[in-house]
Amino acid sequence: MKTLDLGCGHHKVKGAFGVDFIKLPGVDFVWDLNKTLPKEFHNEYDVVYSNGVIDHLGNPLNFLEGCKKYLKKDGKLITIVDNGDYWRYHLHLGNYHADLWEKDFPDHPETHHKMLFQMKHIEKILKLLDFKVTNKKYIRLTGTWKDYHIDYLLPKFIGCNFMKIEAIKN
Repeated sequence: MKTLDLGCGHHKVKGAFGVDFIKLPGVDFVWDLNKTLPKEFHNEYDVVYSNGVIDHLGNPLNFLEGCKKYLKKDGKLITIVDNGDYWRYHLHLGNYHADLWEKDFPDHPETHHKMLFQMKHIEKILKLLDFKVTNKKYIRLTGTWKDYHIDYLLPKFIGCNFMKIEAIKN
């Protein structure tokens, strides 16, 4: 299965071709993900994966349109996105995401968070692009029960810091 990992950073999916805005270990191709990849990437991949990317882009619709172009027929998009409903994103407790918009790569403001999404936003964008959502869930990617115990007591849509959405290209 041929996989494209967009915005892979230091944690590229094993066996994937990794693309990111800056050359890091594991990055195979440096590219501004606000722009569509060159034609040699089109209709080439069984899976396109992105983790924590679309909320950093100026035009997430353009990015997801690109993902569709890169996928083969019936290819799968897997995207993990910060959950805009996560309660800690709306309160300034200590410094937890208080600097949500500026914390990543301080020397590269073009990569800072641009927006937050709710699950329904991602679903609607994918439907608009004629993807079929096959799986969606709220997940926790950071912290443990000890550190974030209150999160485990809340409904998942506000107690989980990320959303994972899988969709098939129609």
